[in-house]
Amino acid sequence: MPTAAGDDDGGPLDLVVALRCAAASGDVAAALSARWSAVEIERVIERPPIFWLRVRSPERGRRAEVAAALSAAALPVRYVASARRPSAAVAPRFDAAAGAAARPDGWTARGASFEEDPVTPGRWFLRDEEGGIGVDRRRCGSGAGMRLGVIDDDAWAADELGLDREVLVMLEHPPRSQAHGSFMVAWAVGSRRPGGFRGVAPDASPRLYLIPKPGSCVLALPVAIVQAVSDGADVVVCAAYVEGSTTPMLDDALEFAARLGRRGRGCPVVFPTGREASSPPASLHASFSLGFGEPASDPRVFCVGPGARGEGWFLWRDRRGRSRPFANRGPAVRWLAPGDDLTCPLPPASGTAPASGAAPESGAAPASSASGAAPESGASPASGASGAAPESGAAPLSERLCHAESSGASALAAGVLLLVLSRNPALRLPELDALVLRTLAPVPPAAPASAEPIADPWDLFPDGRDRDGHNAKHGYGRIDAGRACLAAGDPVALALVLIGEDRAARAWHDARAAGPLARGLYSRRLARWAVRALLADPSLCHGVCALARHARLTAGDDARRRAHGAGVVLRQLSVLVRGLAASRQAPPRVRDEVAALLDDLERSATDAAAVQAVESRFGELADAVFADAAERRARQGAA
Repeated sequence: MPTAAGDDDGGPLDLVVALRCAAASGDVAAALSARWSAVEIERVIERPPIFWLRVRSPERGRRAEVAAALSAAALPVRYVASARRPSAAVAPRFDAAAGAAARPDGWTARGASFEEDPVTPGRWFLRDEEGGIGVDRRRCGSGAGMRLGVIDDDAWAADELGLDREVLVMLEHPPRSQAHGSFMVAWAVGSRRPGGFRGVAPDASPRLYLIPKPGSCVLALPVAIVQAVSDGADVVVCAAYVEGSTTPMLDDALEFAARLGRRGRGCPVVFPTGREASSPPASLHASFSLGFGEPASDPRVFCVGPGARGEGWFLWRDRRGRSRPFANRGPAVRWLAPGDDLTCPLPPASGTAPASGAAPESGAAPASSASGAAPESGASPASGASGAAPESGAAPLSERLCHAESSGASALAAGVLLLVLSRNPALRLPELDALVLRTLAPVPPAAPASAEPIADPWDLFPDGRDRDGHNAKHGYGRIDAGRACLAAGDPVALALVLIGEDRAARAWHDARAAGPLARGLYSRRLARWAVRALLADPSLCHGVCALARHARLTAGDDARRRAHGAGVVLRQLSVLVRGLAASRQAPPRVRDEVAALLDDLERSATDAAAVQAVESRFGELADAVFADAAERRARQGAA
């Protein structure tokens, strides 16, 4: 039975009993009533392989005593844990094969819309410049068909969101004192009122799962995760204050998401780094460090930190003009996403409801960011002069700015994951992770010169990267929706993005969408599957990247192509398609298409005219995709 020091005080019973299979509440109560009086049994979750009961009694007892009493009654106990106190104990493994994969349960998906995203200064976070996430609607889409579960503990203005449903988890009434949860939904997806805000994935369908405020129990967060995943969420994001809520139940919930979520492919769960300073013993410095035992440090979670507008990690200036960090750092940080001055996605507050999108962990409100003036978090953001040009940096009167912090950054990252999955819904969770990792934008590890003076230089350590590219402040880099979406849907686009040819990847995407030559090479079904095959096979991926590099080297130069010899492209294509055929188990229709492609290539190899036709088509496509590279090389040659 898992036990962790400090989580079992022997007080009045308020415990979670996790069973291996369903059991009658009466049997559990009977097993405990001989030792404890007035035992109450509440069935919390009964969704194979998770069976949780909450056991309460005014009499005192310890977890081990409860577990022993249940085992003596031959009840199938997995573990017993506190419902109120955190624990670092790891839950015993459950049998995922005993549970059905999660599928959407009455959760309506949305179709694609064709609205344009407005271009305003505060929506810089969607753009490719200034440290944005690079959303390209033409090629990223709008998240149609995807479902987002947002877990939060407050949601004023939820009626602005167009939610599929608002779900109360261990609550009787929805909390409406702050807009934090509504901001998370709006930044990720948007609002649905006429002329409302369009988020990162505006056509995804959101549900809001509201949990109690911190301190009441540690059970609500894992219950909300299991419920959202079981309901059919494609992505789950939780930006509420959850520090100090690690439990065996959370272990179960994240395992459930990873193994049974999204039709068994795995549902990504996103958490912010948070911002909670502590002072280690004997230290003169406050530490903005993410605890290694916190939920956001779990390896099954995508932990997201906030980026500043154009300059790396989000720093803000205090009233003395010194820069301070706006987020925790730590070894578990995965990605950076914008968290600086973003457009407030909801109308101004009325009455006592605050308009700020600041994260609840932020503490005191800063006066401005290090990368540019911003309104105080928690106050109505200031507006620029009416009619100010976008390039001036001032927001028009209709646009207010908010410090989104790590909470908003996690919502934006969740929106990007929705876009990526909409381009390739077949991606499994490890494949999604690998795809995003390989398409990140690097972030310089050192603080920008504009951040000087620094209030405490210790806040910015470490100032370098590990060999694997990780930095404690930035993770592996800034999430890039444009690159990730291009790479998700097509193996050639993936290779072009990986070698740094984003413009060529966009050209290839457009050729596949509109050009009969590129479109006829293979189906979209095969393309999506091939991306997964390349992510799983480094040698095969290297081969496709080598082919892309060869196309770049020979684009616009027939003599250079001929110098490599007749038939070399056909040979390389045959080897790569043969590798695809052997790389992994493919669905029947994909397997048949790959086999047909390989047969065509092998037949072509026996006919000189067919060999020449393949080489000619390859050259034509290379010239179109790398037109700018060929022109640049021609200019250099003329010079």
